[in-house]
Amino acid sequence: MPRPKKSRNLSCCAPCSMFKPNGIPSVELKKTQLEADEFEALNLGDVQKMPQLEAAKAMGISRQTFGYLLASARKKVATAIVRGDALLLPKSDS
Repeated sequence: MPRPKKSRNLSCCAPCSMFKPNGIPSVELKKTQLEADEFEALNLGDVQKMPQLEAAKAMGISRQTFGYLLASARKKVATAIVRGDALLLPKSDS
């Protein structure tokens, strides 16, 4: 039985639902889903330049978990850019 997922504090949301290459219809593209906690890790770690320990505390998770989320998010974003895939962003709750 897997360990239950710890709830995370998320403070931002994506300004749009998808990021894709220009000029190609989205129905023709492979899509990669960026999860809400990965999006938050990118925001705190790469945009706000927050140290990992501080960012992990802000999200209510361990530093190691934050590192895993950040690495996973970076890989998804880089892969989508290099391959020309669409990146599905987390939906806002509003």
